[in-house]
Amino acid sequence: MRIIKWMLIVLGFLITIAAIQVGYETSYRLIFGKASYSTKAIFQVPQTNVEIILERRAIHLFLAEYERTLILRVDGKEVLRKEVAADSGGYSRMNVYQISPAEYFLSGDISHDKYELDITWLKINLIVLIEKLTSAKFIGAFDIDEKRIWRFISADERIEQKSKFEK
Repeated sequence: MRIIKWMLIVLGFLITIAAIQVGYETSYRLIFGKASYSTKAIFQVPQTNVEIILERRAIHLFLAEYERTLILRVDGKEVLRKEVAADSGGYSRMNVYQISPAEYFLSGDISHDKYELDITWLKINLIVLIEKLTSAKFIGAFDIDEKRIWRFISADERIEQKSKFEK
């Protein structure tokens, strides 16, 4: 009987801790409007110490809506951060194309979600294009994989996915 009592006390304690954690995250989102944590997909630029990162942070309590931030990291240190178009549901994927050894074109599904990134001059520019550059080579995408993990998926792992708005 004593063992059952102790097991119930321990179980109650664990349930209380779990409820506090869930309550904290829920209240954080209600107060600040976004999650207290983010997930990062990282592309290591070959033969360099440069990483291009697309970070997602939930901005809705139960819908799949995210604030997204493009980050450039050199030698493990963040050198550039730019908020990109928010994902209001189903638009998180961003294709990555190489224009030159130092220039990349990043393209999301919606028209105002296209960027040129220069790793030499450390700059990110919003660009207005109807289509991707013809000389650009697809190298991968920031996306959710088949296991539902947010990460960079290389062109060797998956072919280029067309925009949801393309026919």
